Amino acid sequence: MAQESPPAGGAQFGQIVIAGLMFTAVFLPLALFVLRERAGKRTVFGRVADWMAEFSGLPRWAALPMFVAFLSGMSALIGVYWDVPIHMELGRDEGPLANPSHYPIYFGLMGIFASGVLSATLATKDLPKRTFKIGPHWRAPMGSIQMMATGLVGIAGFPLDDVWHRLFGQDVTEWGPTHVLMIGGGVCVVLGLQLLLGEARQVGATGPVVRLLGPVLAGAWMMGASAFLMEFDLGVPQFPMLSQVVLVGLIGAWTLTYGRLSWGPGGALIVLAVFLVSRASFAVIPLFADLHVASLLPYVAEALIIEVVALAMRDRKGYTFAAVAGLLVGTAGMLAEAAFTHWLMPNPWPAAHLPLFVLFGTGAALAGAFIGVWQYQRVEETATRVPAAGPRHVVGLVGALGAVALMSSVAVPQDPEPGFTADVRLTEAATGLPISNPHGGGTPRWVDATVTISRPDLADDAVWLNGFAWQGGDFYTAPLEKIGDGVYRTAQPLPVFGQWKTGIRVHVPNRVMGLAPIYAPADPAANAPSIDATSGTRPFMSEIEFLQRERKSETPAVLWTVAYVTVGLIFAGMWALFAWLYAAAATARRREVSVG
Repeated sequence: MAQESPPAGGAQFGQIVIAGLMFTAVFLPLALFVLRERAGKRTVFGRVADWMAEFSGLPRWAALPMFVAFLSGMSALIGVYWDVPIHMELGRDEGPLANPSHYPIYFGLMGIFASGVLSATLATKDLPKRTFKIGPHWRAPMGSIQMMATGLVGIAGFPLDDVWHRLFGQDVTEWGPTHVLMIGGGVCVVLGLQLLLGEARQVGATGPVVRLLGPVLAGAWMMGASAFLMEFDLGVPQFPMLSQVVLVGLIGAWTLTYGRLSWGPGGALIVLAVFLVSRASFAVIPLFADLHVASLLPYVAEALIIEVVALAMRDRKGYTFAAVAGLLVGTAGMLAEAAFTHWLMPNPWPAAHLPLFVLFGTGAALAGAFIGVWQYQRVEETATRVPAAGPRHVVGLVGALGAVALMSSVAVPQDPEPGFTADVRLTEAATGLPISNPHGGGTPRWVDATVTISRPDLADDAVWLNGFAWQGGDFYTAPLEKIGDGVYRTAQPLPVFGQWKTGIRVHVPNRVMGLAPIYAPADPAANAPSIDATSGTRPFMSEIEFLQRERKSETPAVLWTVAYVTVGLIFAGMWALFAWLYAAAATARRREVSVG
């Protein structure tokens, strides 16, 4: 087992070389295209862009880049929805190129950045009134800059991820700092596409394709942003459940509000259709690979609420509409999603905590609706050159700051208090459970557990109290059954052999996120000792200490602080650029900007 322990740090040098060669294979032809196209010479990409412009009604600097961004984004998300179940069932990678799901992610992120470069390079004529100066004879649409910037953040996440692993060990979670950069940078290309569409309309783009792209891109934004919910969808969230509540309220209100405003009656339903179809496509590879398939919360109630509110308010498009829509999405919409969680989610929202969930969901939905209206108004101002009525930026800023404040208040897990323990009594199980992808060897051993919690009040107030096992070739989680005051038993046998990592998880909203370990193998590469599966008292520990055993505890705290601040500034800078580009494009002076 010591020999089978995969590396817990950065990639081997050979894999770095291969990744560099893959990068060169994509960007060397792209660089040659940029040089030829900007020199006024005919290129294959230029011809394809012209043909797609004629077909779609979009300018050449929007038609082909949108198509490339769409294919690239789908590639990256297919990889992400494949990658996370692999880590749940099989643990960390032997190396970045040993995991097949990393290839569509890597090529997808390169394609997203390339789509922005294509757009900026093809922008030789019919430009919007406000452009971004790249060079003395080169100006590009603002949407192109957003696409390049977010794509660059996504690509930068790959080498930064390797550096992070070398400094701090591997963090086997979707919400690792550099993972957030990669996913966030990749999916935020949609924000650039939405602005690019407004700029295309400004220079005369019309037709059914152009009109339909409004709600379709809102659906793509819902699809991409919802990727951050994947650990909740799969049943192994490493962050508090209120984070899920806030993200659902924020994403649903933002995207559905924007889609309804951009299309009119039925716009929110188009957004929903794009989301549901895309999520079905992401399930194909995990299904055929016999991996866990991420479930989803469907946003159906929120879409219907926004459609009804828009009709009742006679299609008002300002912040009054946003306030009403946000309030109803945060209350009725969150209650509907709570009902769906009992049908669809591995960890349903307990009825006892619904008032708290509705409170945070309402704040998030209001923030999302305000941001959605702000974004829509800036796109319409960019497209029509007609200023929107009412406050231009204040309410949108309130929405953005509200979203940041809500996520900041709920996204940090709280460590268990000292003395919080589980007395675990193990008995041998007669039979085990089927394992999808047997991994790690070992003599099969399955146990049932009777668990006495030292704080019955916390156990009774928990949003989840589960028996849990992962990374041994499959993944299991099931609520414990209460058999007495503070006494519970596992509802299904737990594996305690091979590479399985097994324990009891407990989470009380914004108070406790802990795990009482039952079994884990020795992991020499991560300098982690074995945990033997024996009866006895186990203290609840911070979940991260167990779920991310690969993290290096000896790294100086100052280095952690610098690293988190650096990654945070990059991520915050991407969002600040989004706001500035939208505002700048919407408030351009009424004159043509010369090119050349």
